[in-house]
Amino acid sequence: MRMPLLLTAKFVTLSLLLDTLLAFPGFPTHSLRADSTVTAPSDSTAVVDSGSAIVLRFGGDVLLAEHYEFGVGDSVSHAFRQLDLLQTADVSMVNLETPVTTRGSRVEKPFNFRMKPRFLRAFTLAGIDIVNIANNHIHDYGPVGLFDTIRHLDSAGILHVGAGRNRKEAHKPVIVEAKGKRIGFLGYYGGGEAPAATRDSAGVARRDLPLIGKDINALRTKDSVDFIVVNLHWGVEKAEEPEPSQVRFARKVVDAGADAIVGHHPHVLQGIECYKSAVIAYSLGNLVFGGNSRSSYDTGLLEIRLEQDTVLYRFNPVRVREWAATELTGAEGDSVIQLVKHRSRMFPKTIFTTEEIR
Repeated sequence: MRMPLLLTAKFVTLSLLLDTLLAFPGFPTHSLRADSTVTAPSDSTAVVDSGSAIVLRFGGDVLLAEHYEFGVGDSVSHAFRQLDLLQTADVSMVNLETPVTTRGSRVEKPFNFRMKPRFLRAFTLAGIDIVNIANNHIHDYGPVGLFDTIRHLDSAGILHVGAGRNRKEAHKPVIVEAKGKRIGFLGYYGGGEAPAATRDSAGVARRDLPLIGKDINALRTKDSVDFIVVNLHWGVEKAEEPEPSQVRFARKVVDAGADAIVGHHPHVLQGIECYKSAVIAYSLGNLVFGGNSRSSYDTGLLEIRLEQDTVLYRFNPVRVREWAATELTGAEGDSVIQLVKHRSRMFPKTIFTTEEIR
């Protein structure tokens, strides 16, 4: 669900929101539930109220540039206009696998991506509320590209985690308040294609266990959050299973206090583990990704449903055809679920062996 963070009123009812959208045609328009109320504080905290359970949905890599643009042209609605799953969640999040800029100097590396700012409207139309920018492409066009990305995301009202102008910004969480619960989001990248942010220089939040533990502890003690989601951009490209070192690392992050880990980077779906009281999605693959010419494939979204006293999980199959995503149901959807279930067999406990939403 889109949270209109650019509005200055503290409490915005649906009728006032609609009046505002009509008055300002350039503002991203989205269909909110009829019983929704949103609050727009100015400190990266958003308040959502749209029913009894809190529904979070997560997708993998998104890049609306390169081959996507070759195939689709300038359309900003094409990628997600047939997919309601992001819009109907209370909070939706993906990995933004690119800087958003037309400037900067190309960093020497095998593959460099950048997305035109106009395509951020596809994100707002889709209902994407938060993006992870701790990844191996956010620095493809240097600090200028990163700074532009932050500026354009802020202008579009899209929250972001995992990178910033300095270490403090890169490690700053996003906190969403929903139905009496506070949910914190963090993002990290550990590879060498983007620099780690320091006290005085821009970069990503480094995937370092002590740093992650410190951030989680601050969310629990200082910010009093109830549920913590950690994004990890990691793994081996095209690998169908995570490395043993990843499994050990993810479990240590859970031991440090994370309630959910959302992974991306391999560009394929991997298994989903339940460890202690947490869920670990090692890789959600690509959602709509223009970094290569593959325009059609099956993928999915991780759904986390926070009930009053329980947490339920579901994998939502999605089909991408010619760069357009849609929910996949029936036997074809079941086949994608079975694929993820098969790739989860290495774990003692998964979302397919515990209670889930089906």
